[in-house]
Amino acid sequence: HKLESSLREDVFPKERLDELIKKYPDQKPYPYGNYEELLKHMGEQGFFSFLISAEQGGYRMSVREMSNILTYITSANPSLGVITMVPNSLGPAELLLHYGTEEQKKKYLPQLADGAKIPCFGLTGPNNGSDATGQIDKGVIVKDNYRYNKLKIKVSINKRYITLAPVANLIGVAFNVEDPENLLGKSGVTLALIERGHPGLQQASYHNPLDTGFPNGTLKGDLEIDLDDVIGGKDQIGNGWKMLMECLAAGRGICLPATANASSKVATYAMYLYAKHRVQFKMPLI
Repeated sequence: HKLESSLREDVFPKERLDELIKKYPDQKPYPYGNYEELLKHMGEQGFFSFLISAEQGGYRMSVREMSNILTYITSANPSLGVITMVPNSLGPAELLLHYGTEEQKKKYLPQLADGAKIPCFGLTGPNNGSDATGQIDKGVIVKDNYRYNKLKIKVSINKRYITLAPVANLIGVAFNVEDPENLLGKSGVTLALIERGHPGLQQASYHNPLDTGFPNGTLKGDLEIDLDDVIGGKDQIGNGWKMLMECLAAGRGICLPATANASSKVATYAMYLYAKHRVQFKMPLI
């Protein structure tokens, strides 16, 4: 009832949610089920576009609408809830909306909205957890002698527990840039976008936390990143910490609490029904 009363049917029909849950009831769609078909269906139906405006092909909605939708999906299938949550929280879409260049927005937001690009964001590492001020991967600004001394960033990444990493084809990465030769005069935490198949990028490992079966894994490799691939362009080099802190709200304040809300509701409902059913000493537990 709360979902129906808070969701504007002209924005995202409830029937679309019920169709998703009915079509993919398996609790573990990855890697056992046909997850490619699942991602294609969810992308085409707009499940990854809750932050993106209609002008860019999305179904941008309010905090309450997003929270209720995620609670609804997660209560039926936790894996689907997580898969829906990640593209609609901290990741390429939100960062592009706030900081991307016009060219980056025009290129990627429509593709994120319709699922042509499945995003993930690599921050967490073996030594820093999700702390961007910790020992995150380091990059160095160097000259590309084969391209008329064009500047680029050389970085080795080692990310883990990255949700959607095994299936993503648009990858955000965070690293700490150093400029020892003062080639650009900029340094600090930096965020960049690369695509699947980027030279040196490895998306090989798969984690299965809590045995819930959503795609989760590692991002590794020795990469060379063009300055144009930095989110917001070269002017945003060193501003990554600020960007992350300003774009954490959807993930940390809406999406994660919504999945926890779903778990709490399901557990409470199950305990209530059990207490009504279970009789002890000729008396129902209720």
